[in-house]
Amino acid sequence: MLFNYVAYTLENGLFKGKIEADTEGEARGEVVRQGYKILRLSPARSIPGLEQMFPSIFKVKTGELVRFSRQMATMVRGGSSLQRGLEMLESETRNRVMRRVLGDVRKMIDQGGSLSGAFAKYPNVFSTRYTSIVEVGEHTGSLADSLEQLADALAREHEAVQKFKRTMMMPAFTMGASLAMLVLMMTVMLPPLLEAFEGRGTDVPLITRIAMAVINAFESNLIYIGSAIVIIAVTVALIRRIPRTQFALHLWMTRLPIVGNLIVTREMAQFSRTNAMLLQAGVSLARSLPLAISGCKNLALLQAFNAGEESLMSGHGFASAVGRYSVMPRLWVELVSVGEENNVIGTTLSDLATAYEKEVENKLESIIALLEPASTFVVGGVVLFIALSMFLPIYSGMEDLG
Repeated sequence: MLFNYVAYTLENGLFKGKIEADTEGEARGEVVRQGYKILRLSPARSIPGLEQMFPSIFKVKTGELVRFSRQMATMVRGGSSLQRGLEMLESETRNRVMRRVLGDVRKMIDQGGSLSGAFAKYPNVFSTRYTSIVEVGEHTGSLADSLEQLADALAREHEAVQKFKRTMMMPAFTMGASLAMLVLMMTVMLPPLLEAFEGRGTDVPLITRIAMAVINAFESNLIYIGSAIVIIAVTVALIRRIPRTQFALHLWMTRLPIVGNLIVTREMAQFSRTNAMLLQAGVSLARSLPLAISGCKNLALLQAFNAGEESLMSGHGFASAVGRYSVMPRLWVELVSVGEENNVIGTTLSDLATAYEKEVENKLESIIALLEPASTFVVGGVVLFIALSMFLPIYSGMEDLG
């Protein structure tokens, strides 16, 4: 944080300047150490940058973090210093946020800080899991291996997300184009055509009259429909803020026929992978559990994990506590229990993470395989509806003219 100050000395008189510090107390102490007596100290006002105003646009993407981790691991393994590696990567990256973050990290290391401590200053870029594994790598002298391990894990997660986006792109585009075509036909093309036929006294086909009735009902009640949508959205947002309601919603989501199983599987894969990475890096189970639990988004599963952590801290087993909750997969609980008994829980969680990640991939492929023909069916229905609504009245009018 930047501070403006006004200070003086008996020899030089008044002096104005700026100083960088985390808190006002640190800034005041630094100015005093330079031999000045402070008259005024205040935070500097600055216009926020584009990355502060639009954080969703200007951010460090997973692919950028994967490249950084791999390149940094290669440099460290090759004997390069952290300062030199950060400086090279800072100059090569095209992401303005990443360039600024790496510059700040390099300055912190120059001042005697650690790499993990510098990463911890930027939780929006480097997650708690990332920082913890880097910290373990620094302490054990295996920083390059830790960075490579992080790069592999992030690459797997990134590839799964990208694959899902690529596969969903075509069905989403097709359904969006069909919806736009339907709206255009209903609001622009069909009304003038119907007026022309009604002026001639021609009977309008039933399907066309149904379409126009729907359009007229929508247009005449547009204000009420919009108000209802806003009220429902606000009500849902307020209800979701109630902890008990939010928990019930998350529990209900885990019990949905197809999506629920996918949610549970994905959460178990992420929890197992994070825990396995930390355990294999040398972190104790008591310390790795809170870090792995912090990444859980579903409150029903989070309740089970918290109960397991409390049981472990009190001297009892982790698996036996989480096994009391019905939302937890039975097979996962049994295998973790065996891993605890044989003191190989790190290896067990790593194998479970691989299995669940593969299961998530297979489930997504199955869902996408169902969505593709479903989207084709929807598009076909829209095209058929457009064709019947447009061409039946034209055909009927031509018959009357004949």
